[in-house]
Amino acid sequence: MGGYGCGCSFALNIEILMERKYPNSIDEMVSEMEKYPDAYQHLKVFLRHENSTGIPDFGEEYLAVSPSGFGLYCINSTDYQNGKIIISLTEVSTNKALNYSFNINEVHPTCLFIRWKDVKNMVFDECMKRDVNDNDLLELIG
Repeated sequence: MGGYGCGCSFALNIEILMERKYPNSIDEMVSEMEKYPDAYQHLKVFLRHENSTGIPDFGEEYLAVSPSGFGLYCINSTDYQNGKIIISLTEVSTNKALNYSFNINEVHPTCLFIRWKDVKNMVFDECMKRDVNDNDLLELIG
């Protein structure tokens, strides 16, 4: 077994995806995700500390991380068209609106979104465990 520990089921899921180009609507995509959850594992790009449905909380801030960098964004909405998920974002420091999209058949996402509240909570918890007053870490969660 190689890769991501998925073995044969991963290969089967890729075959399922290759047979279907993409669902025609958001409702059809949700149905497909419920029917073939393993085939759409790669669409879980919104990460939160607790288990979640994979659907982001709109209006919340997320740290977007990609190979080229990272930034803090507010997730405004999501849409689906022609096999692409389109995420409407606002960059927090500049208030600049932009869209990020990705093909649902691309099995290696180029960007992950981590809920900012969870990052701040982890930093705060780490600060509370230490005997040292770490003002630099506390400034991050301020």
